Amino acid sequence: MRAIVVLCICVATAAGVWMHELPEGEAEAQGHASRPEEVQSVAFDGRDLPVAELRSVLTTRTGELLDGDKLAADRAGLEATLVARGFLEARVDAAQIMFDASGGAFVTFAIKPGAEFHVRGVRVVGAAERDTGIVTLAKGAVASADRVERARDALATRLRVRGKARAVAVTLAPDAETASVDVVLSAN
Repeated sequence: MRAIVVLCICVATAAGVWMHELPEGEAEAQGHASRPEEVQSVAFDGRDLPVAELRSVLTTRTGELLDGDKLAADRAGLEATLVARGFLEARVDAAQIMFDASGGAFVTFAIKPGAEFHVRGVRVVGAAERDTGIVTLAKGAVASADRVERARDALATRLRVRGKARAVAVTLAPDAETASVDVVLSAN
């Protein structure tokens, strides 16, 4: 057993010396040296984040070169995704970029999702009461963009089918203290 340990130490030492003795160009070829400003990773710094959904909106990819326009678009897309999920006060900081010795870039977005907002009340303006029953957005529901859009679309479709073709606009009145929002659907 002792002979195996000594043998392993000798092999490891020899391999280490061999790597140190390689000419500089060959050592880099042996490793995974990155191009200067090549994106090595994109990470999120925040708690309770929908990571898979956030990753799906990123345009910055590992292996590509850093692109300021893409990073700005990623920041806006990440924030919009969180807002659409009901985090109306979500904030995404500008990308923080760290570089390793070879110039590889490690990108991190600091994310503060804030509270998830819920519907406090729903009011329909400009439509008859019998048409408003189609709106299923209820008090206590998460104030996500898709739920609000489904309510707007349902009312617009109902009015169109009844021959009262009108556009339906949505107004949100968020209350940050209670993390709630009042939704007003206006048929014009």
